Amino acid sequence: MKELYPLLRFCVDTDAGKMNLEGDFVLQTDCGVSTSIAIRIEFPRNYPNSEPVAFDAAGRFPALVDRHIIWDGQFCLWLPPCSPWDKNDPNRLVRFLDEVTVFLERQMIFDVTGIWPGDEYKHGADGYEEFMLARLDGNQSHFTSLFPVIVGRIHLGRNERCPCGSQRKYKRCHADAVAEITSKIGHGTLKRLYDKPKPRHVTGEHLQSPAAT
Repeated sequence: MKELYPLLRFCVDTDAGKMNLEGDFVLQTDCGVSTSIAIRIEFPRNYPNSEPVAFDAAGRFPALVDRHIIWDGQFCLWLPPCSPWDKNDPNRLVRFLDEVTVFLERQMIFDVTGIWPGDEYKHGADGYEEFMLARLDGNQSHFTSLFPVIVGRIHLGRNERCPCGSQRKYKRCHADAVAEITSKIGHGTLKRLYDKPKPRHVTGEHLQSPAAT
């Protein structure tokens, strides 16, 4: 990693029991102009089981939803279910830093164009719903009928008829797709987003066929 990112250094806070990776990313254009951007990578306590979090350490870029940067400078690199993080990959940190490099390059392009130059999901529940819809092949009718099953409001037996209206058994229809969605998003996240006193009304107005970030 030192060869690829020589200006980054590990900083350990023994009192807080935390470790960060801090320093400058240097982006260089084809014409030789370089730009240094101060970043901070914070490692969770259960690293490498969970991925690090990247921050704009010096406030180089505005914290805007359109730029996928939240108020404290945290980079929204991807929708969590789309994360490429692999705790078993020995090169996982370098791959993560490579993704941060791509993210920073997109920020520089945004500075010039005012348009995000890559594929993206929306934020919050809207982004998760885009993800779910994509895993159901963009079929809005299937998404609407299966949504209560995905979020746990309805518990369906595998031999019952699939709610999509196909007249097939659930296990031979959408059971695998729903299992994949709930596995990637996580029951805890689904509960946080949708376990509310009043069921969340889902419409198709804001849902689009997404591309992975």
